[in-house]
Amino acid sequence: MTELLITAVGRDRPGLVSEISEAVFDAGGNIEDMDQVVMRNIFVMSMLVSFSNPRTPIRKLERLLRRKEKKTGLKISIYRVGSLLKGVKES
Repeated sequence: MTELLITAVGRDRPGLVSEISEAVFDAGGNIEDMDQVVMRNIFVMSMLVSFSNPRTPIRKLERLLRRKEKKTGLKISIYRVGSLLKGVKES
């Protein structure tokens, strides 16, 4: 299984979570967890996404999210969860 963390930051407006969720769905991913907050009209979201097929083309998700960046004006980043947790001790 492949796990990714997607973050998105930008000016708040209706439909932003839907836009990103659509890209995840179209790439064959499953949303495991999500958190969002709006601070002074700034939208901040993090979304944990999994793909059951370890050979899932992450490039497809990246392409879809680049399109969403242009459409929404958000700054969207993708991180592999495994690489984020290297060297982190669990308590």
